[in-house]
Amino acid sequence: MNLLALQKVSVRLSRFRPVRGISVAVKKGEFVGLVGASGSGKSTAAMAILRLQDQARYSGRILFRGRDLLALSEKEMQRIRGRRIAMIFQEPMTSLNPLHTVGRQIGEVLRLHIGKVSRQRIMQLLQLVELSDGDRIYRSYPHELSGGQRQRVMIAMALAGKPDLLIADEPTTALDVTVQAQILRLLKKLQKKMGLSILFITHDLSIIRRLADRVYVMKYGKIAATRIPPPPPIQRRQTSAGGATVLSVRELTVQYGQMTAARAVSFALKAGRTTAIVGESGSGKSTVARALVRLVPAMGEVILNGRDFWALRGRELVSARAGMQMVFQDAGASLNPRLSVGQLIAEGWSLLHRGSAERAVAEALQAVGLDPEIMGRYPHELSGGQRTRVALARALIMRPSVLILDEVTSSLDIRTQQQIMDLLNRLQAELGLAYLFISHDMRAVRAMADDVLVMRRGDVVEAGSADQVFQCPRHTYTRQLLADSFWDDGAETSSYNSRP
Repeated sequence: MNLLALQKVSVRLSRFRPVRGISVAVKKGEFVGLVGASGSGKSTAAMAILRLQDQARYSGRILFRGRDLLALSEKEMQRIRGRRIAMIFQEPMTSLNPLHTVGRQIGEVLRLHIGKVSRQRIMQLLQLVELSDGDRIYRSYPHELSGGQRQRVMIAMALAGKPDLLIADEPTTALDVTVQAQILRLLKKLQKKMGLSILFITHDLSIIRRLADRVYVMKYGKIAATRIPPPPPIQRRQTSAGGATVLSVRELTVQYGQMTAARAVSFALKAGRTTAIVGESGSGKSTVARALVRLVPAMGEVILNGRDFWALRGRELVSARAGMQMVFQDAGASLNPRLSVGQLIAEGWSLLHRGSAERAVAEALQAVGLDPEIMGRYPHELSGGQRTRVALARALIMRPSVLILDEVTSSLDIRTQQQIMDLLNRLQAELGLAYLFISHDMRAVRAMADDVLVMRRGDVVEAGSADQVFQCPRHTYTRQLLADSFWDDGAETSSYNSRP
């Protein structure tokens, strides 16, 4: 018998219908995946179960234990939300109150759904989600915790009401590969231990292959399939010998007070080649990127196109900056929402050139596969993939020799990730660009990198060619990263050990 059944459910928001007559079922104790690309309607469908969207109009039936949730009053729904059906979201920092400690926030959930609060019960919940330092976590504020710890706190809060169904909406997308694997294993363990039913929403097909009992694939608001294809082999582009050295980094060190965020990092980048820096959150990889472009103070030496980049000042620095551009993880957050696409891309170009930038902007947009007609649109009117392409166009218009790509594919769905990586490889082949590719996604690294640096707690623990690092990793930490990236997935594990 189904615990939850969506029967021909549609959701209308204003004139838009993001969910169109879908039917989904979850049985007691079952792990069901709801997958699809960004904009497919999967998160809207999940929120419809708890009727979380303001101004939404629903049709069809959502049966939970035989009762139609769409027919219940708001007061009746309040008794179901969190108590019988709980939900955890992608980014815990937007769900946790920054002004309250973890203990107080879990206590509020207990008071709301159980009616009584005790420190002992809160500590039991923290222990249940495998937070070993319970006393410290209890007293901590959200900003004092790591991403993985915050997500575990969110799971503890969701479990406080002892729900029958847990809806997990992209709960691991923002986490590095090691922490992601830990959270996924925890959810699977909790499912078995507590007899939980889990509806897991994601764009990552590899996660669903590992965990789900059944799967529904959404596309354009409809259920397009109830199975997913086997994983394709992970292919690497043809390795390039590269040209001249365009960036040389020696003994780069970043110190924050008594903490060393990056320690004596050295490497060289050649034109036409890609070096990847990998590691879990806090390893120092993004700190290195920001130090290179002088966003954070650092020690060491950076030679860009034969010049001491860190020694430059004034107009010389402005001119030299064009040679090393950076594209950030969240393209949407890095684009000024008040500027049009054309203005965003032209902004840097106008610092070095006089006259109209329209032709240069159009060429940059065409280079990244976008129609120049979108110049007048604003970031909020673009998809995630389009915003990433605009960020790339903004960097390319400066005619750089080095592009620093900081987690540029991490927030995108699988199909869009592949499109962006194909674009990057094409641009590199055409323009001879050197890439510093920063990522926690070892699959993306395998598809992109010629060379790899593995960082842990500020140190480079392993460096070598991509073939060497993937096929014969020397350091225990590197082997753990690879195991967490390809865990419980024999087809993909074997594919990264084979040459293209």
